Amino acid sequence: MSCFFIPNKNSLLSLFSSFFRRLSSLFILRKGLYFILFFSFPVLSVQSQNSKLYQAEDEPTVLVVKKVMPAVVNISSERIVQKRVQDPFDLFFGRYYSYKEKVKSLGSGVIVSAEGYIITCAHVVERSIDRKVQVTLNERKTAIEAKILAVDPSADLALLKMDSKTAFPFLDIQNVSPTLLGQTVIVLGNPVGYQNSVSKGILSAMNRTIETENGKIEGLLQTDAAINPGNSGGPIVDISGKFVGISSAKFAGEAIEGIGFAIPARKVNIFYRDALAELKGGSTNPTKFNIEELLAKKFGLHVQEINQDLAEAFRVQEGMGLLVSDVDPNGPAAKAGIKSGMIILGIGNRRIDELEFYPQLLKDIKSGEGVLMTVMVIRESQGFFLSQTSTVEVFAR
Repeated sequence: MSCFFIPNKNSLLSLFSSFFRRLSSLFILRKGLYFILFFSFPVLSVQSQNSKLYQAEDEPTVLVVKKVMPAVVNISSERIVQKRVQDPFDLFFGRYYSYKEKVKSLGSGVIVSAEGYIITCAHVVERSIDRKVQVTLNERKTAIEAKILAVDPSADLALLKMDSKTAFPFLDIQNVSPTLLGQTVIVLGNPVGYQNSVSKGILSAMNRTIETENGKIEGLLQTDAAINPGNSGGPIVDISGKFVGISSAKFAGEAIEGIGFAIPARKVNIFYRDALAELKGGSTNPTKFNIEELLAKKFGLHVQEINQDLAEAFRVQEGMGLLVSDVDPNGPAAKAGIKSGMIILGIGNRRIDELEFYPQLLKDIKSGEGVLMTVMVIRESQGFFLSQTSTVEVFAR
């Protein structure tokens, strides 16, 4: 006899309720897993993408070194010096012996044109035999002979020339850094013969004067970046690769550290321009570029350099621009809104202190041509000096 269980209404409701509770729990669990899996992978992907953004080869200093280092060279020169030998016995009779000896000098330099012109320090190559030196390029082991074309001991600068059928990598020294106190600077060169060395620091001071065997050298930059024997003549650039100057010397002593000096870019460019003019048959004393006369003639602007007294009065840096002393009433500058007491910081895309080695920038401006000028207005309010910089377009007359 078969026996069948026939559930009542309440049993059926209990059975279905238990089934749906288990199904709901399973669905929620699986849905949670889907949620975790779905959102975990994008997060990991984002993290991996972010990690790729911060690679060592993308650091600004690394990029600058990669860009500038091919133009840095190692310079080896030989000179003959006369030495004196004297012992106490000979000294008593006033006798001495002398002999000549070759002395090797090591330094750095920077290629400044595709034709093979090199700028270095005068003390690196002075009194070299036959006015020739050996130059080793960045990625070569063999040296190339270079001739000494010009030397200026008072500025501690020298111009060399290599010959080659192919173009050389070079640093554009006319792309000048703003040279602001505290800015990062990078020194490249060959200290104590170690080729392709780099050090980094900040621009500590400007307009320094040091004493050398050849007299005073004025207007130098000061940096705390490591400058050692062999660095002399190598380039110093900023974090964007713009030219700051040429490594020249450092203070040495047990209690002295982090004081190195460099010849500023402005002086290097003037030396390079004048040396080339003389070599190419131009005037040995080029006519000095007079920006004041050109501004008065073309724009009706009468200006004066900002000396130490004016810099202290206006709370600005000495030599940072030109102070407008007067404006022709109906001249182009007056029509553009420039007034007496304003400071002109730049013309076009060049700072005022760069215009000395870009004379054609103003000389070639034609009548009616518009020129952008960067001007600064300084106002005193309740004992505070407030400055406002703006750019205006002035049309030459």
